[in-house]
Amino acid sequence: MARLPSGRSSGHDLVRGDQIGALAFGADGSTLAVGDQTGRVDLWDGGLRHREGILRNVFPAPIGTTPFGTDPEGVSAVVFSPDGRAFAVGGSGGSLHLWDVATQQPLSSAPLTTPGEAITSLAFSPDGTTVYAGSAHVPLQRYAVDPGRALARICARTGNAELTRAQWRTYVPDAPYRRIC
Repeated sequence: MARLPSGRSSGHDLVRGDQIGALAFGADGSTLAVGDQTGRVDLWDGGLRHREGILRNVFPAPIGTTPFGTDPEGVSAVVFSPDGRAFAVGGSGGSLHLWDVATQQPLSSAPLTTPGEAITSLAFSPDGTTVYAGSAHVPLQRYAVDPGRALARICARTGNAELTRAQWRTYVPDAPYRRIC
């Protein structure tokens, strides 16, 4: 073992033996997210002393599909929001999900819509209202993740016309209908 100024080095199995696909510290260094090639994300305390959670099913197969015989989507990029309350996980199949750190639950039932190519880099804007996703052959994609900003964009695109109940069910299936514009 190498002797370091802070003490001895030690090894950790951060993802239980599976190959690491991506890792990121929160802005304050108190949490580390480590994604592996099976699509699992482990959350660690910033000192790597103990595992704080395991998100086993970050990229669930769409309803009506059979994932058997196919390789799971691996984690290829991870980033924490500036305030450390959320993090984004990008996958080798192009999936992009937002998660709540405190509850370790997804922030929506469906992933953000991407071009479908492996996400190789992720970043939040300094104010945490936008997440950026990069891929090898796709221009940088920008996603508004601030609810107020998203509502303003929807209203601008519809010319401030209200969504019908049918449109709402199509585009906002997880929330009850309401007037937004």
